[in-house]
Amino acid sequence: MRRIALVCEKGGSGKTTTATALAVGLARRGHRTLLLDADQQANASWTLLGGQGAHPPTLAAVLMRQASVDEAIRPTGTPGLDLLPADASLGGVNVALAQELGRDTRLRSALAPIEGRYDYVLVDTGPTFTTILANVLVYAAEVIVPLDPGIYAMLGLVQLQETIAEVREAYGNHALHLAGLALTKVTRNNVSRDVEAELRRRFGDLVFSAVVPLSSKIEEAHSRGTTVMDYAPKSAGALAYTQLVEEIVAHGRAQDRSGSKAVGSPGAVDAA
Repeated sequence: MRRIALVCEKGGSGKTTTATALAVGLARRGHRTLLLDADQQANASWTLLGGQGAHPPTLAAVLMRQASVDEAIRPTGTPGLDLLPADASLGGVNVALAQELGRDTRLRSALAPIEGRYDYVLVDTGPTFTTILANVLVYAAEVIVPLDPGIYAMLGLVQLQETIAEVREAYGNHALHLAGLALTKVTRNNVSRDVEAELRRRFGDLVFSAVVPLSSKIEEAHSRGTTVMDYAPKSAGALAYTQLVEEIVAHGRAQDRSGSKAVGSPGAVDAA
């Protein structure tokens, strides 16, 4: 079961769009998929529930041990795709857990009963480092970073790599690594070209080949409470996310075959 967190400590990078599109794309390829919404804005939940908020219990109740993970998980309109939703109460969990022992391992413990049930668990996260994000990194094995092509997103990568290293050391989660960088909201101008070239120079194969363009179809899909994969499957944005799904699946297969440090392994990050 691959545990992938979508993380970027900068708002507006296309994190939720990427998480929901990947979840739908993986499920359509026949992979049993769970999307876990760990962002108190709950935009991923709203999208996968057809433009409606989630009824309790949600992730907040699971983390506070008021409900089991099985009680909170629910199906979506996409066959093979389940959702562990969020709501605004998740913000209060950060405060409530601050005084709790083992606060950063709550998610890992709560999700233990579903280990092996899914092929992929994708986690959408908020844009700031909180107790919730710490829980996600303790649980996850792979981190994929959606990046809009701007200098601020690049600067945030340094801090994120340090955070990943600290979590690996402090919690013994040695499987946690930076698995890839996904360029999103790309327009064909000099800034985008320069940022993309610099990212590929510095990080090499960690930068996915798929490039998601800035697309009106993606925004139209959001306004209708759905994903671009459902709303405009032939659009440039949907086709780019389809390519990204294929790359993510292929990377996992490469690791399985070789048993060595494939793209995105800790050694690859150090080299980059």
